[in-house]
Amino acid sequence: MVAVKEKIKTLVDVMPANEAERLFSYISSNFQLNASMDLWDLVAEEEPDEIDIEMMHAMENDPDCNDFS
Repeated sequence: MVAVKEKIKTLVDVMPANEAERLFSYISSNFQLNASMDLWDLVAEEEPDEIDIEMMHAMENDPDCNDFS
């Protein structure tokens, strides 16, 4: 099952935005998600890597990124 999900993710990544919107519309109208489910719980939490940390430091030190500091 994981392989099928990975294939779907890859297809969505490479398809044009308008087709992805059509696919989302189809899925949301034909399949029910549990309304009480917090979808953020499905997102895996990962530790930041070196690039993430560098980006966060750059945002903290950039006066144009006041929202992030």
